[in-house]
Amino acid sequence: MFTVHIFHTTSGNVTGLNFPKKMNTLLRPRKFSLVPFLCLVFTFRCEGTIQAQTPNQIINTVNRRFSKISDYKADVLVTVDVPSIKVNPIKAKVVYKKPDKFKVKAEGILILPKQNANFLLSTLRDTTSYTAIKTGEETVNGVNTKIINIIPLADTADLILGKFWIDDVQGLVMKSQLTTKSQGTILIENTFGSASAYGLPDKLLFTIETEKFKLPKALALDIGTNAAKKKAETGDGKGRITLTFSNYIVNKGISNEEFTEQQN
Repeated sequence: MFTVHIFHTTSGNVTGLNFPKKMNTLLRPRKFSLVPFLCLVFTFRCEGTIQAQTPNQIINTVNRRFSKISDYKADVLVTVDVPSIKVNPIKAKVVYKKPDKFKVKAEGILILPKQNANFLLSTLRDTTSYTAIKTGEETVNGVNTKIINIIPLADTADLILGKFWIDDVQGLVMKSQLTTKSQGTILIENTFGSASAYGLPDKLLFTIETEKFKLPKALALDIGTNAAKKKAETGDGKGRITLTFSNYIVNKGISNEEFTEQQN
């Protein structure tokens, strides 16, 4: 049989029992503050808000990589697959020096889009020259990307609309689609590797509209007469130009003479 004793407490002390002073202190009512808890919740909410980047902030993840480049050189193999013509792969060299010097050196007939390997760097760099709009998200080759459309503010620009699939975690443009006045629509798919720290690709694959793409005059006639036949054979009639880069040399210094000397 158990006997229950009820004790009365006054001002935090327990009467009826001779507890030590320390125990009385422990038994006193405690006041708890909600301030630290509220601050913690507020912090979490703020962090969630900060992660929602604006279109320009997403573009600047790419620009931060480009900003590391003062100059670079690289070897490039140009492979052309255009309906109705046959062009052997050509070895070339590309040279760049900040802010806007760029040159491709090669022997023979070189077919390259006007929107060359340096186009992304020069186009995206000045975020005040265009309006940027985020239009969605998409997975490209297993990479989550944000889709950003840019519309140039100047009517004189050849670019009408640029669409960029950007990996905003790594700061890399995985794919882009350019609608231009002079060469129609161009799709560019990028593969990164050895120079990804600078935003420079190992490979660029251009898909072009053959009828609108400006080719050297020696090849243009052949394109015009045979494109329709080739289109029936391939299904889309589009041309593809692949640039494969190797032997990057970045930020080792390049003289201005590299851009003025005549090709052999």
